[in-house]
Amino acid sequence: METNTTIVQWLNLVHSSPTFVIRVGGSNENATVECLNVVPKDDGEYWMSGTTILKNGAEIPSVFRIDTNTGGTLAGAYWWIKEKWWDFQNQPDVFKELGVEKSEIFPFDWRCVVDLEEDIYHP
Repeated sequence: METNTTIVQWLNLVHSSPTFVIRVGGSNENATVECLNVVPKDDGEYWMSGTTILKNGAEIPSVFRIDTNTGGTLAGAYWWIKEKWWDFQNQPDVFKELGVEKSEIFPFDWRCVVDLEEDIYHP
């Protein structure tokens, strides 16, 4: 379960306002909140609302860290499970919280609410 207060605030903001994204980095290395129709390519890391689709077909509300400098690579994912945020890499605890085996989760797919200008994983 995610316990970092700042991260939880970011996750709640993006999840509750899915057309908002958080851009991390840039010339001053600050995070900025933006409302975009399309996230531009080669523009750093964005935190974005979306859905994870597990191998078994289950869907999980999510917030993704997307690297737009590498074609829309998934840099991280947080899953909303039982009213709490979980980093998908927090294994095996996240499997227990979902009540599934690892084989039912991976490989998973993802959909962002806001489109990416370049998404090499979903052409």
